[in-house]
Amino acid sequence: MACVSKFMKLLTPEECVSNEMVLADEFFEKYAHHIPIGIKIKVRNGYELWLDFVKTYKRFFGLSIFYKDFKLRSGQRLLFEYMGGFNFNVVIFGICGSEIEYPLAVHELQEREAREVLYPYDGWSFVNDHFPGRNPVDKVVPPFYFIDNIAAMIPNRVEYVLSDGQRIVGSYCHSECELTGLASLCHILGVPNLKALNLLVFSYEGGGTFKIAVFDKSMLEIPVHVNVHQNVSNSPAFRILVQQSHMLEYCHGVGISKDFRNVTDLWLTQDSFTAYSDNRCWRLEIKKRRDWTRTEIHGGWIQFRDDMQLGIGDVCVFQFKNDTLHNFNVRVIKKIRIAS
Repeated sequence: MACVSKFMKLLTPEECVSNEMVLADEFFEKYAHHIPIGIKIKVRNGYELWLDFVKTYKRFFGLSIFYKDFKLRSGQRLLFEYMGGFNFNVVIFGICGSEIEYPLAVHELQEREAREVLYPYDGWSFVNDHFPGRNPVDKVVPPFYFIDNIAAMIPNRVEYVLSDGQRIVGSYCHSECELTGLASLCHILGVPNLKALNLLVFSYEGGGTFKIAVFDKSMLEIPVHVNVHQNVSNSPAFRILVQQSHMLEYCHGVGISKDFRNVTDLWLTQDSFTAYSDNRCWRLEIKKRRDWTRTEIHGGWIQFRDDMQLGIGDVCVFQFKNDTLHNFNVRVIKKIRIAS
């Protein structure tokens, strides 16, 4: 099983005044047995809320306060990204299709303060499920709210990054407010035109880069498998030498050497990958400094470190899994420790 899955939820009038959310059958059947009965949803502004997952009813319970805190209405969409364990990240979209501007507020029981989401430096997303014309194959028009706030910062040349790291060159036409160059996406997915797709999510990462997620009719993300160069599939993608700072109770980042920029340069400013060992897997979150000179692992490292029983001087060797850029097999070369 992949440790990460995204699903989209279109809110109905009934759900906005209820305390529950019904999960799609396809998501439930595929992932429910991996998810505990208590989950935590996290929003980009620091908001967190624990929910009950009642599997016999295929529902999340405890959402009424969430709907109220964000003043959610029928027609809005919620993007859930399962991060493994009990964690879900949630992105909120307005009725127009653009991601909302999050309030500086957290749940009343939280002790931490809200985090200001800075646009576009922290990224901004929009949903597109409307492809005008008889055979639209190459362009989409972002929502007006997204255009008003972000368009002036988008260069003429853009790149679209698919879920497995492949990049497609496109452009943004400022006069027509259109993103173009999506014919290659149709070709990769094996569809005649954009109308064959149910829904696309574009996430602007800054610097002219958009990350694209594709969703099917059941509102599950469609994995896009892209092969990396065949002659590296059995070669180490990168290594990490475990250092004393990596063993701290609150580790502030695990750097990946510049020697492996052939891999790290293909990741986004904020990205992630899944590491596999035997029948276990971990979701590790990646962040790059704004000058792109350093790539670090942040979220997920402590759990990974403890589960793998790492020690100072051990070497983690990450190898490509299924020739993808976001899935790696990992093995540990233990440091030889001489008993005193």
